[in-house]
Amino acid sequence: MKHPKILTLALAAGLVTGVAGCTPASTENEPSSIPSVAPTTATPTAPAPSTSHEHGDAVDDPAKIELAKQAATIMTTWDPNKDFNRTAAEMRAKKLMTSERAKEVIAPERPATGVEWLTAAEKKATSKPTVKLMTEHHEQDTVAITATWQWVTKDGESWAGEGKQTFYFTFTDTEPYKIRDYVSSIQ
Repeated sequence: MKHPKILTLALAAGLVTGVAGCTPASTENEPSSIPSVAPTTATPTAPAPSTSHEHGDAVDDPAKIELAKQAATIMTTWDPNKDFNRTAAEMRAKKLMTSERAKEVIAPERPATGVEWLTAAEKKATSKPTVKLMTEHHEQDTVAITATWQWVTKDGESWAGEGKQTFYFTFTDTEPYKIRDYVSSIQ
């Protein structure tokens, strides 16, 4: 009974030794599947222009940033007693858009609902947004703005709005800039 176990162990050890013996100790003389990098002798040339600067990066243009902040502020300023829904604020921002984009802003036929909106309407509150540039957003020709808001009554009562809204704006190429397109999401 001891012999089969010893034989099995000997075979296993031999297999490991055999495989290890087949493994080359050095690959200096063998072709590599990884291409080698040869030193270059080319003379340096001017760097290729960056595509983000060929067309201008919107985040680097203060006028575009200001336009984006203005639009986000308008689009998140609501008076539930006057505004049928949140799209009413987007309708007020149409003056900042190209005529083509402004035509795409269509108010839904249903009124706004939800606890936040209905509470604000009941207390006759208006939203007061705070907008800021999303500096970590790096898509060329796009300015990203986040908006949060407080609900404020005429009596001075206030409470935080639920969530935040993020806007991604693109612009026309010449001044005075207009919003060419935008998308937004509420978190």
